[in-house]
Amino acid sequence: MRVPQSNKYFPKDTYNILKSTDIQQTDNFYYLFNTPRIAEKEENKMEIKINEKIQEFKWDTKFINYLIDRRISNIKKLDEYVKEIEAKLRWRLVVGLSGIHPQETSMTLHHIYGIPYIPGSAVKGITRQWIILKNFDGKEENALRNEEFKNIFGTQQQAGKIVFMDAYPVGDIKLSIDIMNPHYPDYYTNPAKNPPADWQSPTPIKFLTVKDTKFKFHLLSKDENLLEKACEWLKDAITHYGVGAKTALGYGIFTLQ
Repeated sequence: MRVPQSNKYFPKDTYNILKSTDIQQTDNFYYLFNTPRIAEKEENKMEIKINEKIQEFKWDTKFINYLIDRRISNIKKLDEYVKEIEAKLRWRLVVGLSGIHPQETSMTLHHIYGIPYIPGSAVKGITRQWIILKNFDGKEENALRNEEFKNIFGTQQQAGKIVFMDAYPVGDIKLSIDIMNPHYPDYYTNPAKNPPADWQSPTPIKFLTVKDTKFKFHLLSKDENLLEKACEWLKDAITHYGVGAKTALGYGIFTLQ
């Protein structure tokens, strides 16, 4: 792939950094995925390339490694204890499935780098939810009586003492198309008028997932003991509870590396 001659696909600062290296990443997947294009045969119909070709998109591994190395370098400059967890998806992951997207099935992509990632808010949220389910009988009021829980996640009255950072992929990122198959489209459109009947035709909806990919999670804190406990809880959450949508079907479950 050629080095781009302009900053068409990346913000100017990011483009200048790439230009100063031997990284050959030229396309920002965020824009390829989220920008609608006019269909060739139907001038008035907009389409998004969620098709067999889009899952063949490849990121330059040097680009991915550079982002991770840059993040670690910046973390080391902070006056914080740090925990790093590397884990690999057992199967597939989808984060942001119902987000805003021209085709109604979205994926959370970094708006600058164009890589799929797991927002820190999602990492914190699934860890918090799992621990409430596992350790406090699924009752938030019980969890909020526990000092360790409150110090890690915070409350309406106090900030948590753990920083849950965005989780970035490492190495090769593999994309895969999956489908949802709503069997009662008329019912979902207007349930008051249309019963969920067997004569309605299923309407397959394609969506994009990340498959068999490794991610790195980072936690930061000034309290080393609290950080150890948060790390333990996060490992438990991503290996048993899962991240993102459709976890009950096996999506978003990780294996520690």
